[in-house]
Amino acid sequence: MLDRKKAPATYEIDAVSLPSAEVTKLGNGARLHIIENKTQPVIRLDFVFKAGKWYEPATGISDLTSKMLLEGTTTYTAKQIANKVAFYGASFESNHGYDRVEYTLYCLSKYLKELLPLVLDVLQNPTFPEGEFELLKQRTIQNIKVQRQKNAYLATNSFTKLIYGANHPYVFGYEETALNNISLDELKSFYKQQLSTQGMEVFACGDLNTESNIYLKQSIDALQLTDKSIIDNGNKTINLNSEAKYNFVDLPNSIQSSIRVGKHFPSIQHPDYLKLTVVNEILGGYFGSRLMRNIREDKGYTYGIYSAMSPKEHDTLFYIGTDVNYEVTENTLAEIRKEIELLQKEAVSTDELDVVKNYMLGKFLNDIATIFDQCDKYKHITLNNLSSDHFNNLLHTIRTIDQNEVQNLAQQYLSLEELSTAIAGKK
Repeated sequence: MLDRKKAPATYEIDAVSLPSAEVTKLGNGARLHIIENKTQPVIRLDFVFKAGKWYEPATGISDLTSKMLLEGTTTYTAKQIANKVAFYGASFESNHGYDRVEYTLYCLSKYLKELLPLVLDVLQNPTFPEGEFELLKQRTIQNIKVQRQKNAYLATNSFTKLIYGANHPYVFGYEETALNNISLDELKSFYKQQLSTQGMEVFACGDLNTESNIYLKQSIDALQLTDKSIIDNGNKTINLNSEAKYNFVDLPNSIQSSIRVGKHFPSIQHPDYLKLTVVNEILGGYFGSRLMRNIREDKGYTYGIYSAMSPKEHDTLFYIGTDVNYEVTENTLAEIRKEIELLQKEAVSTDELDVVKNYMLGKFLNDIATIFDQCDKYKHITLNNLSSDHFNNLLHTIRTIDQNEVQNLAQQYLSLEELSTAIAGKK
């Protein structure tokens, strides 16, 4: 009988065993990764292309192109695509990013043969209807106008311009006027250049079996897209020594200020990257972090403040973000600097470090609870060319990092002179 007076036993997390994928190099140049799990009768398919902002010849082209594929094919109109997906209780959408574009299908495994032909038709036979293009452009421009009324959007846009330069593909967001002169021909050209089966990665996970695996391989192998090498357009130099360190976006009618502070961090392949995730967690990575305890709990300046590391294919961005009343903007910046200096000057206590370690280990286990979560970890390793034991290395790093390493890393990578600051709000 369960004795509820006794707490359950706890165990040290030594390592995790993520499911391995069956990888097949298809004749058309694509790679298919299959991870089987029959816990639930559902599957997910991710079609990943190197067609994100990094590869676009002009701002907005990648975003619009990724969406236009869902606006009609030689077989289906946009409405028919949406209706068929809804009829089978599925989900099919595009996800546009800095480095890649993904097309993702969620469906019951029994409907794979009904829905996979639709997905492949969208990828292979888009018609780029002019009427839908104009409507899409209008919707996108209107959405950007709405977003640019928000302090947080403007602060992040301004901050990433300080870090990367005004025209870099890693800049967050863009001006709505950037879309005005984009033509349908530019989208068609980008589609032909970048959405190729050469370099395409397809991730299939869920309730799959031998029959469905054969069907996937045969169907995807028959996909014929323009056979061109990926074109890397434009000047993508990462500026590590930008002289501009501060920008203020004046919003005289706003009583709130959005603050962004940060800098470049080492790439995800760098030996210090995993250790820096612990440093970030201590500073502002979770609800009990130093920034939260000081600026939210003690000073009451904000509802929330956080720090984060955003790894991309060619760079990693570290940043701190918060929204405060404009009257305490400078006080908040002073407290941020104070917390960074404390991390550099004083060793973290054993108790605080243990709390952070336990939190990170527990959160990692929660983040691999489902087959889709596990597939995301596998995809992360694959797309970033990481070693297969990357996440076990992460767990080992969390368990073994000590106070001296945390302090030394803070001194090395969080120099106050190297931080850039962007604010959007009232002076």
